[in-house]
Amino acid sequence: MCDTFVALKNSTKDNSIIFAKNSDREPEEPHIGVYVNRKKHDEKKVKCTYIEIDQVPETYACMLFKPHWIWGAEMGVNEYGVVIGNEAIFTKAISKRPSLIGMDYVRLSLERSRNAEEAVTVIISLLKKYGQGGNCAYSKRLYYDNSYLIADFNEAYILETAGNNWVLKKVEDIYSISNSITIRSDYIKSSLNEKIDFKKKFEKKLIAKIASGDFRRNITLNELKKRKGEIDVIDMLKITRIHNKSKNFFNGSLKNICMHSKSLISSETTGSLIVKLKEGNIYIYATLSPRPCSSIYKPITFDNKNILFDENDVEKAVKYWKNRKILALRIGMDENLKKIFMIKRDLIESELISMEWNKENISNIWKEEENTVYDLLINHELEKYKMP
Repeated sequence: MCDTFVALKNSTKDNSIIFAKNSDREPEEPHIGVYVNRKKHDEKKVKCTYIEIDQVPETYACMLFKPHWIWGAEMGVNEYGVVIGNEAIFTKAISKRPSLIGMDYVRLSLERSRNAEEAVTVIISLLKKYGQGGNCAYSKRLYYDNSYLIADFNEAYILETAGNNWVLKKVEDIYSISNSITIRSDYIKSSLNEKIDFKKKFEKKLIAKIASGDFRRNITLNELKKRKGEIDVIDMLKITRIHNKSKNFFNGSLKNICMHSKSLISSETTGSLIVKLKEGNIYIYATLSPRPCSSIYKPITFDNKNILFDENDVEKAVKYWKNRKILALRIGMDENLKKIFMIKRDLIESELISMEWNKENISNIWKEEENTVYDLLINHELEKYKMP
C-alpha cells in the first residue's frame, strides 16, 4: 500500500513542483535506490520482472527507488525531470497472468520519456500491447492494477487503469492518489467508448475499503489543501510522517501515511521519496530506509549520481537498507532513543533544506547521516540513552 501526492507551481511557496511518495510494502522487503545510466541498445528485447518486451534504441538515465527483487520501480525520476509513482488499485479486471506489472511501467516510462505527456503515452501504448498482471508481493501473493502520478517541470497527470482500460486526468493544483481509484467521469482522455464513472465501474469496493486508500487520500489531500500556496519540501516531509492515532488491530497500519507493521493486515513504509523540480534543477530527497519518521532524508542530484548505488550493486544497497531497518526498529522500542534521533534528524534536515546544493555539501549530509546512524546503534549496545 502506498501514498503519492504532488503540488504544482500555483500551490507551492517558491513556484516549484514538488512530488512525494511513501512506498508501503512487506516489512522485511528491502527497498533500495539505484542509478541507471543512459544507454544505447543493440539488443531487440528487454527482460522486465516477468516478461520480455521490445527494447528501444536508447534509454535515458534515471534514479529508481524500488523493491530489490523487482526490475521496475515504485517511484523514480529521470534526467529530464520526469517523476513517477504508482499505486496498487483493486479492480474487477485484475489478471494473474504474468505480464508487465505497475513497477515495470514506472521504469519503462522513465527510461523512454522526456516529459510527463510522453510518459503517459509510453504507458498507454505498452498497456494496449502487453496488458498488466503478475504477482507483486515479496513473500505472499498479491495482484493488482495500477494508478500513476506523473509530473515534470510544467505539469502533472493522473493515469488510472483497470486491465487494458485507462482514464487520464490533468492535475490543476494539488492531487493525491492512494490504493483506490480517484477518477470518476472527470477525465480528459480514456480508452473507453462511452463516458462512465470509472471508479464505480471498475473498483472492488470491499478490498479498496480494507486497503484504506480513500481514508489515507483524504488525509494527504486535506494536508495539501491547508497549506496550498505555501507548500514547501518541509511540508511534504511532515506529511510523509503522519501517524493516525486511532488504533485498529485489523488494519491499523493501513490507516497511517507513515506505516509501521503492527496490525493483522499490515504494510510498512519501506522507502520514501520527495522530488522538487524548479527552473531546470532536480532536487531529490530520499530515505533509502524504512519508516520516514525514523529516517533522515538525504540529498541526491544527477550531478552527484555516484553517491547512489549502481543498478548492479543490489547487495550493497540491501545492506545499507537493512542497517537502517535495525535503527528504525530500535527507535520504535525506545522512546528515549526516539527523542535523541528526532533531534539529530531535524537538525540534519534543516541543514539539508537551507544548504547550497553542491557536491561537497551533499557529501557532508550523507556523512552526517552515516555518523548519526552508527553512533546511535553503537550507543544502543553500550548504555542507556542520555539526552544531550
